[in-house]
Amino acid sequence: MTCLKSKIEFNTEALEKIVFEPEWVLKNQERFWEAYPAQRYTLDWAKQVKYEIDFEDWRNRIQGWSELTPEQRQSRLFLKNTRRIIEGRQRFIDKALPHLCSYLPEDADLGIRVYFTAFIPPRAFAMGEIVINVAATYWNDNPDNILNALVHELFHVGYSYCEEQSDRAYPEDDQRIGILRNIHNEGMCTYVAYKAREIFPAPDEKDFQYLDDPEQVREHLRNVDMILSKIGKVPREELDKLAWDRGVIGRSFYVAGARMCGVIEERLGRQALIQTMYDGPESFFELYNKNAEQPFLYS
Repeated sequence: MTCLKSKIEFNTEALEKIVFEPEWVLKNQERFWEAYPAQRYTLDWAKQVKYEIDFEDWRNRIQGWSELTPEQRQSRLFLKNTRRIIEGRQRFIDKALPHLCSYLPEDADLGIRVYFTAFIPPRAFAMGEIVINVAATYWNDNPDNILNALVHELFHVGYSYCEEQSDRAYPEDDQRIGILRNIHNEGMCTYVAYKAREIFPAPDEKDFQYLDDPEQVREHLRNVDMILSKIGKVPREELDKLAWDRGVIGRSFYVAGARMCGVIEERLGRQALIQTMYDGPESFFELYNKNAEQPFLYS
């Protein structure tokens, strides 16, 4: 079974350099950003999402860490969590990989490198490889929150694998398909991570808190329906901003998409849910609408 044999590599070099040699990082800032893949990928991420990295803030945070005495560093959760991440790769593989593969075809390959760093703007992103910001306040100093997020990010690899195996081809500028695909992709990843809570509890994950609140779920479903109703009726830039503000920042794509996955699995079984990754986002929406108490009007 290829999936269960997937080679997932943890690369903590940038994180270890920051944690154990912050003085070197401060003296060699340009070299650090050029030499370590976690930092190079972050630059690529910033360029893609048009985000301007505040390097002064980045330096200040590392400066603050460097000024702590060795004894003070030992007492900080940042150091303890870093060590747990460094030592926890095999635990993650043993527990998370079977769960991930249970939502994928047996021949899926999740082989990828995961880079860990600290003090970058996003808490995590997947762009060719995966980058995790261990110092993000969102994790609330809980490594299980980080590892649960890694389940989410890794499932993007599985989603892409299924997509590549299909014969589907959509025009790159098809805004409607782009939105449907975003909901399908992020929804699948959120749902699989939500189902991994027994392995990595992630009590601070806001998407999971929303999913546990029926009224919040209904609200996010309404938001998605509203966004879909605007396709072809408002300028492209206006719709892109609405999708970003409500769907991504507001989390409606993630929460509504995850609820859609739940409905499909509950009503039709897991294999039907897996098949949607081959059949595409339109099929995903059609299947949900046929089985949902709150179907979309505009999909």
